[in-house]
Amino acid sequence: MKKNFFEELRQQGKMCFLAPMDWYGDSAYRQTMKKIAPHILCVSEFYSADGLVHSKILADSVLPHTKNEKPLIIQIFWKDPEMFWKASKIIEQYDVAGIDVNMGCPAKKVVRSGHGSSLFINQDIAFKIVETLAKSTHLPISVKTRLSFDGNQCLIDFAKWLENAWANLLTIHGRTAKQAYTGKADFTQIYELKKHLSIPIICNGDIENYDDGINKLQNLDGFMIGRKSFWNPWCFLAWDYHPALAEILEIMEFHAQKLIETKGEKKWSLEVRKHLVQYLHNFPWVKLYRKKLVSVENMNDVLFILSEIKKDFHDSLDKKPSLGEIKEEI
Repeated sequence: MKKNFFEELRQQGKMCFLAPMDWYGDSAYRQTMKKIAPHILCVSEFYSADGLVHSKILADSVLPHTKNEKPLIIQIFWKDPEMFWKASKIIEQYDVAGIDVNMGCPAKKVVRSGHGSSLFINQDIAFKIVETLAKSTHLPISVKTRLSFDGNQCLIDFAKWLENAWANLLTIHGRTAKQAYTGKADFTQIYELKKHLSIPIICNGDIENYDDGINKLQNLDGFMIGRKSFWNPWCFLAWDYHPALAEILEIMEFHAQKLIETKGEKKWSLEVRKHLVQYLHNFPWVKLYRKKLVSVENMNDVLFILSEIKKDFHDSLDKKPSLGEIKEEI
């Protein structure tokens, strides 16, 4: 992909990104999201540059992806610029659209190791990482970060240096690293930042759905949704889209099937359980099926439960659970 990839996308309209989410944003999840909303850009789970360099097994298990996931951006983290350079050479082999650098993860383990949001403090290393990547690969480089580490750092100065180091796009989460996911995301500083940079700026944090994202954009170039997609993969559709029960069951089957194809049946059961119940987040009768859904052992179990729901609620398949159209009575 060319360095001006994000600039070309900006000229086509506002950009919508699926956020990088550890333990969630795998190939099956991305394929499911793209089936519903083909216009979105997906960012992978975050992988350590060191891990990709020293483990071909890891690289071969997480970097391959389907054409349905394209354009796919791979997010990596670490603190050694040279390791980023080495990782970029491996990532280039998998026909991805870009490399995203994680400078926003607030997890204590990540911060203590000098990775993620700690780079907001170790800014010389942060700039060197981006500069090294920009020079080492033909792929566009983006950075995902936060308003600051603890409120004592200047976002505008930090972002300007990242742009000067040849970052092609920045995504800003509207909280500090110290806040993690507490409180409410605030985009005020991000709107101000946009006035000082020429590269695309994406906002992230507490965006409920497509309509909410568009309403919050103001002068920004796009938005990113993460956790809100867990129980609502339809969140990227316009006009406050609410799926019918039949649509939800269809996507549950699709997601489960893609997990088998990408993870194998041995890993599949543990992975699929955390997703299935979330799909029925607004379904008033989820309690009847929760125990079964978190105990599935194979795809036949999933198909049996889905057929059971279809049979029990055959008169409600065209109704929308999130609008309260299915009542707690049979």
